[in-house]
Amino acid sequence: MSRPITLDEVLKRGLTYRQLDHWSRRGWLKPAHTGGTGNVRVWSQDELRIADLMRRLTRAGLTPEAAAVAARAHQEGRPLVRLGPGLVLAIDTDLLQDAP
Repeated sequence: MSRPITLDEVLKRGLTYRQLDHWSRRGWLKPAHTGGTGNVRVWSQDELRIADLMRRLTRAGLTPEAAAVAARAHQEGRPLVRLGPGLVLAIDTDLLQDAP
């Protein structure tokens, strides 16, 4: 597995806290802990990796929902993700480590 990604790193790469909030409210990301309304969420390293990959996939043109499916599948060790009939996304792990 690649090195841990911190929340600050994810935010510096172009994801906003508002996006994290929206994606978690939609169920695409799962915070490790929430203290209730108005409190800060705590994110696991796995979820930050998923958020980072979702950011990259949405910038490439995928919807956040499709990006969440693909990122979660990748996190679970599935490099090929079926997005629809006749549409398969391949995620190259070696390239992911090189690009921000």
